[in-house]
Amino acid sequence: MTNKTDHRRQEVQQIVKNACDQLNQEGVDARNYVEQLAWLFFLKAFDEAETRREEEAAFDDKEYERRLSGEYAWSSWAKDTDHADQMLEFVDGKLWIKLTSPDPKKGMGGDPLAQRFRRIFDNVRNYCRRGTTFARVVQQVDKLHFSSQTDVIVLSEIYEDLLKRVAADSAGYAGEFYTQRHIIRAMVEVVQPKPGDRVYDPCFGTAGFLGESADYIRRNSTLSGQQLDAQQSKTFFGMEVKPLTYLLGTMNMILHGIEGANLELTNTLEAHNQNVGEKSKYAVILSNPPYGGKMAQEMQTNFRVRSGATECLFVQHIMANLAKGGRAGVVIPEGVLFRGGPDQKVRKELLEQFNVHTILSLPAGCFLPYTGVKTNVIFFDRPKDGSGTKSVWFYELTNDGFELKQTRKPMEGNQIPDFLAKWKTREESDNSWILTIAEIIERGYDLSAKNPNRNDDYEHRPALELVQSIKAKEERIMDLLTELEVILEAE
Repeated sequence: MTNKTDHRRQEVQQIVKNACDQLNQEGVDARNYVEQLAWLFFLKAFDEAETRREEEAAFDDKEYERRLSGEYAWSSWAKDTDHADQMLEFVDGKLWIKLTSPDPKKGMGGDPLAQRFRRIFDNVRNYCRRGTTFARVVQQVDKLHFSSQTDVIVLSEIYEDLLKRVAADSAGYAGEFYTQRHIIRAMVEVVQPKPGDRVYDPCFGTAGFLGESADYIRRNSTLSGQQLDAQQSKTFFGMEVKPLTYLLGTMNMILHGIEGANLELTNTLEAHNQNVGEKSKYAVILSNPPYGGKMAQEMQTNFRVRSGATECLFVQHIMANLAKGGRAGVVIPEGVLFRGGPDQKVRKELLEQFNVHTILSLPAGCFLPYTGVKTNVIFFDRPKDGSGTKSVWFYELTNDGFELKQTRKPMEGNQIPDFLAKWKTREESDNSWILTIAEIIERGYDLSAKNPNRNDDYEHRPALELVQSIKAKEERIMDLLTELEVILEAE
């Protein structure tokens, strides 16, 4: 069985490589491979899902009406590779109109599925200009089977590798940072999504957190038929502002076996509501919100604590959307943990109304090549009894298993397993410690991880760590100067 799986793994890898080679020969830029393959994968996966539903309906003596039928079905036009130019003409002309037209007679209709197709295909393009190239790429994609677990697992690995490489090439693809897979896994291990939880990412990007949560639930639970149905359409929720990223995330969820995730293409901060009903809240929120952005003043009125910094607003959005008994894990830049002004007000609210139980301090450079900004993961729950934080367990991670350089090559000494082992009992050690809420209040609600077990012996600290420390202090000074500038402008 293993040999068969390994053989298929090699086949799938070769199929995707062949498709990329064809695109390369056409002169398609490497960063556009992902977009081109994503919408082709999407149509092929959708066609397989429709065939599966058709077969299930026939088994129950019912009829299923395909959304893309006749000449519009992948299984129809994708087979016509002998007439490459006509195929390209059909896709660029008739099929594209079917997928994007708001006119019910020309398009797919006005329901949520049709809207999702419009959002996707309004914002992607076919980079193949020659029929022969397009036909060859389609031929390769047609060899993939989204109903096969092996194909889906291998494809998701290849797909995420492509996303990572594209993101590295453009140092923050589509203005967002690709969250490293090992960091996502560690966060999901702590938050532990369960069957029946509603899982939300307010800026889902390529859907790393949602996809990993789906895998975690499958690995750790035996799901009933009813729970499997709920997993498909009532478990995963997300918002994303960038159209291409929205497509990549939607496709990634299909590769993780979730076809009906509730993903919206919208600006989360504009859609924010401070007074969300309890039934609309989420049991699990996992996210790496964009940081360093500025929000216009008129857009801040929906927030209890106004701030121009998007990271401060996203923390408030997550607080407002976490259900009683819910758990959250959020990546935030260092500044949110120590800055005064709006950030301090939000931290005070967070500590008083939620149980901030863990802060994982990540090394600066952990998100290279996209950003060298020092970040932390803050984990908090919303206790059902309304109680706040009693104490916070800190863990200073200095080695995440990869060199803190642009190349991020694997290295010995990964501390993530140690973090996960110690987290369970909140064990104190050379790189983990506990602060009581009284101590945190005394520090002015400063939650930055200052390891009490380490003397700042500059002579013996590694050069890279010293550079990062200086950069972090400079960022802190810049933040304070920005705050001062705002105060002076207001006078």
